[in-house]
Amino acid sequence: MPHSHLRPGLARDGIVNLRDLGGTPAADGMVVQPGLLIRADALQRCSADNVRALHAHGVRRVIDLRDDAERDEDGVFTVVDGLPIEVHHVPVVDPAYVWEVEGVELDQVLAHRYEDILTAFGDRFRAAVELVATSDGGVAYHCAVGKDRTGLLTLLLLGALGSPRDVIVDDYVRSARVNVLQVARLRVVGHRYGRASDDDVAVGAWSARPETMHATLDLLEREHGGVLGYLRDAGVDDEVVATLRARLLGPPGDGAAPDPA
Repeated sequence: MPHSHLRPGLARDGIVNLRDLGGTPAADGMVVQPGLLIRADALQRCSADNVRALHAHGVRRVIDLRDDAERDEDGVFTVVDGLPIEVHHVPVVDPAYVWEVEGVELDQVLAHRYEDILTAFGDRFRAAVELVATSDGGVAYHCAVGKDRTGLLTLLLLGALGSPRDVIVDDYVRSARVNVLQVARLRVVGHRYGRASDDDVAVGAWSARPETMHATLDLLEREHGGVLGYLRDAGVDDEVVATLRARLLGPPGDGAAPDPA
């Protein structure tokens, strides 16, 4: 995040894939303004101090993209001190959703899953985009590791804001920097995903490769004419997109450069 003093505390809570998208290039030479759009992993681990820190950073709404089973097992983001932070649950997929897939090469698994999720759960993404558009302040959204479901919502938000393809791809790839740390943590606590192999991390379900995001953007171009077409087909009004741009964008001089993951 632009305010680097937040990072050590978040890392101590096990939150290592969080970044403020402030400074990200968008339409018409504008950039995302800092403190308004924050993508993250595992915000349910936030200590009380870090809840306060996120509030001080401008967060007024948290969107949890995990399913009910994950929330029951791992907990939820908890507001402290009566701070004005709304928490919304928008599960991108159902608890029965299977991430593993047979008959697909390992390096194609994620692109296959992303296509499946975007095709089947457009209404969930519509709800999340609308929550971002209608917030009175900054929005932090997260799943379990901040890469896949969070990455797809980020793709749609940045696409709606007019970010170029290379910007969307580069942001997605930054999650690869922390995947090894996340797998190692899960291994230590005995979680089943801690058994991910080196190949899983390099090119499989734990990877964050540019080829995967390019394939996903190609899908949206082919099937919907692009991100805006996908959002319209999912029921997102053009007025919502206009509200997103008006609320989140500003001149480059006012936005910080994206913070390293």
